[in-house]
Amino acid sequence: MRIIRFLGRSTNDASKFVKFVYIMYRLIAIGMLINQAIMGRGNEMMIVVLTLILFEIPAIIENKFKIMIPDILEFVIISFVFSSTILGELSDFYGHLSFWDTGLHTLNGFLAAGVGFSSIYLLNEGMASIRLTPIFIALTSFCFSMTIGIMWEFGEFTADSWLNTDMQKDRVVQKINSVELSDKPNTVGHIKKIDHTTIHTSDGKSITVHGGYLDIGLIDTMKDLFVNLIGAIFFSVFGYYYSLSHSRKYKFIRNFVLSKGK
Repeated sequence: MRIIRFLGRSTNDASKFVKFVYIMYRLIAIGMLINQAIMGRGNEMMIVVLTLILFEIPAIIENKFKIMIPDILEFVIISFVFSSTILGELSDFYGHLSFWDTGLHTLNGFLAAGVGFSSIYLLNEGMASIRLTPIFIALTSFCFSMTIGIMWEFGEFTADSWLNTDMQKDRVVQKINSVELSDKPNTVGHIKKIDHTTIHTSDGKSITVHGGYLDIGLIDTMKDLFVNLIGAIFFSVFGYYYSLSHSRKYKFIRNFVLSKGK
């Protein structure tokens, strides 16, 4: 029974469906943890452990701050974590499905804006002396989401630098614009229609990249921030109208907004 309680641990008011999803996700994660341990993959084991820790966040937030998390939001949060780590990183959905990374970062922008909106909206509802305008609440939500998106990219860069992962996915490009390619000061040099590049290492090895030049994650990072921007704008706009109508309209927003606990 203790194992079942651990596998299904969630927020206090979570539905049976959400508890079932927790159980399935945790069982898969534990299975992958055992598998990675057998194969001796330390970095992958750390990703699974991080996933299991992140699954605890909704319950911690609820108990620590005495707030309620809607079932839909809780389901989306844990599914986002599962999709980005277990499916994206360990099962290589990022490599097999080109839209996977883009979709998750768009969703991240939407969810982060929802969390920012909830925080400032609850604060505004509890203040009698100061009333924040809907546009201020929307802008704060947007800025919060973009900050989270940037911090996420910092995390990817740190993992790639320290753990030798490849979270900032590379991309083959066909042109380079750089001042390092020009023999004149403060002048941009250009290389176009790159067919292939060859990388030589100090130990005598060489690797050829066909189709162009291997970008080391910059394009992926900027793309991730751009789609995060789209998700943040989408929620912030609807959050603005939700605040403007004092929650009488655009009620679907309630599915992604935290509320005060009992």
